[in-house]
Amino acid sequence: MFGRKKRKKAAEAAQRRAQSPADPTFMGWVRQQVAAEPYWFQKIELAPDLITPGWSDPRTEKLPFFGLPEDLGGLRVLDVGCAEGYFSFEAERRGAREVVSVDSFPDSVRRFNLCRAALGSKATPYLCNVYDLNPKAFGTFDLVLFYGVLYHLRHPLLALERILSVCTGSMLLQTAIHEDPAFSDTAMAKFVPHGAQSGLNKDADDKTFFDPTIFWLPNRECVKAMVDHAGFVGVEVVSDDPRISIVLRASSPRIAKGEPPDQMKAPWS
Repeated sequence: MFGRKKRKKAAEAAQRRAQSPADPTFMGWVRQQVAAEPYWFQKIELAPDLITPGWSDPRTEKLPFFGLPEDLGGLRVLDVGCAEGYFSFEAERRGAREVVSVDSFPDSVRRFNLCRAALGSKATPYLCNVYDLNPKAFGTFDLVLFYGVLYHLRHPLLALERILSVCTGSMLLQTAIHEDPAFSDTAMAKFVPHGAQSGLNKDADDKTFFDPTIFWLPNRECVKAMVDHAGFVGVEVVSDDPRISIVLRASSPRIAKGEPPDQMKAPWS
């Protein structure tokens, strides 16, 4: 009897070690999975000697400009368009009490979950898009990160309205823009019906690739006007460094602590 108990405990301990991000066997599996992915967007350090082979390095290209507070202690954070999760994991590292992440691409969520397992993260990813946001299903948030998504949307105003519905704190927004010097003081946007050159193509001399998911390229005044029109207040420019286009911070008109959804109520009720 005692022998069986000992064997059972030993087996349970072995299973815990196998599932631990610090276990070399587990990390060997992570390395295999990272290498097997045909595409990575973000470079994310999963271990001292393992960085995902993304073409964008948020640590140097974005984090210094995107206005993410150093201390997110106790905040409930939403990462819209999370991709592989760099900013979700960074928010968690900076003390967020809960991080919810959404992305509309299944491959992105799969890679997110791989990084999440490797890092031992508690961030929760959902396969959905920004238009699905509502407080009954997702609750409310102290901080919403809306980085690199606006110009990919057919309905950017609707997206901002859905974000406002779940934001009871502030939003940080980054987007690509298009400026025409003749209209710098006018809120205008360039509509790109069939996509545009964007990002990095390692196989091309021009270092860009054609992205069919780009639809709207607003100018600075248009971005500010859209955020204001959606109902946010206190709109301010955090950065307009040409390398990252524009970053805005705006607040909800109803400031309250971010809360998870009421699990006793169905989201469709």
